[in-house]
Amino acid sequence: MDAVSARTLILGGGFGGIAAAVELRRMAGDDHEIVLIDKDPEFAMGLRKIWELVGDGTIADGSRPRALLERHGVEFRQTEIRAIDPEQRRAETADGWLEADYLVVALGAVSQPDLVPGLAEHGHDVWSFDQIPAAADALQRFDGGRVVVLIAGAPYPCPPAPYECAIALHEHLVGRGIRDRAEIGVVTLQPMLMPNAGRAGSEWMGARLAERGISYRVGTKTERVETGRVVVEDGEARFDLLVAVPPHRPPAVVANSGLTAGHGWVAVDAGTLETSHEGVYAVGDVTLIPLANGLPFPKAGVMAELQGTRVARAIAAEVLGGTPPATFDGSGFCPIELGPKAAAFVEGHWYAEPEPLVTIEGPSEAHVGEKAAFEAEHLRRWFGG
Repeated sequence: MDAVSARTLILGGGFGGIAAAVELRRMAGDDHEIVLIDKDPEFAMGLRKIWELVGDGTIADGSRPRALLERHGVEFRQTEIRAIDPEQRRAETADGWLEADYLVVALGAVSQPDLVPGLAEHGHDVWSFDQIPAAADALQRFDGGRVVVLIAGAPYPCPPAPYECAIALHEHLVGRGIRDRAEIGVVTLQPMLMPNAGRAGSEWMGARLAERGISYRVGTKTERVETGRVVVEDGEARFDLLVAVPPHRPPAVVANSGLTAGHGWVAVDAGTLETSHEGVYAVGDVTLIPLANGLPFPKAGVMAELQGTRVARAIAAEVLGGTPPATFDGSGFCPIELGPKAAAFVEGHWYAEPEPLVTIEGPSEAHVGEKAAFEAEHLRRWFGG
């Protein structure tokens, strides 16, 4: 294929989409046309949501205009994606249809609190950027009582984050001098705290919560939310402040594209990230990759970045007639924040059989600040100083 005539269309400007765009430009050269589409003008990392919730930072401080990707020779179009046609490798936007030689779907997962009756009315969706200001305001007005961190659906983006959130809430209330008149509890529908980290990893996290007086209930499915209580299958969980991880689903435009499988997410080859349509790839949270133990591959920004990078190298190799890159091996890492003085580092080989191999290093002061450093490095590399 003539590199001059090739165009890659990337749908979604999160970790996976941006990583694919930047790496593809580096690998394929200036003649390859790269178009990235997202309805939102700015990019920010999900870690900023918890920081703003507890007053440790703002989403605005970590936001960057996606238009700055043009410094890499990536064309950014801010518009809504209305339809995806994987057969023809094209997408319809508010500006019409746009065709491509390669299509990368990186549209993420959408928080849907409406799937749990009463959740939107009585709780705060802290997995949605636009809901954080209201949640932060409610936390500032909280003066004692019971705080519940509710995981109402799975899989969801960033598996350890609800527990980071609970610990951040603990530190916030300690800082305000009201922790002694507050209870914090985690309620999750999952059979253990961190299934992707196995029983040992879940027990490790349970110990971190217990050290801070944070209770937890596992295997607890939410039926509905009412004023002051989460109604579950075997009773209730009372609250004065409810922060929640709602169920997540692919965006409607993806669900209507014919790309999703029976589990509701986009199915891809685990190693190449290619869908059942030639030249059409999907990366990040919009996908579901089953592991050897039946659990889904974790949805996380760093994983989406690694997947997007691999897809970019595969497209570049095909365009330029080079050797295909090594397949994605399911390995990755994630720092876990445990307050201002301690953090941990999780490393996983999730494609291992018969179980993923996951190690957790810490908690220790050595890992404090790694998330902030990770964010700063990526923002600088992608968007400039």
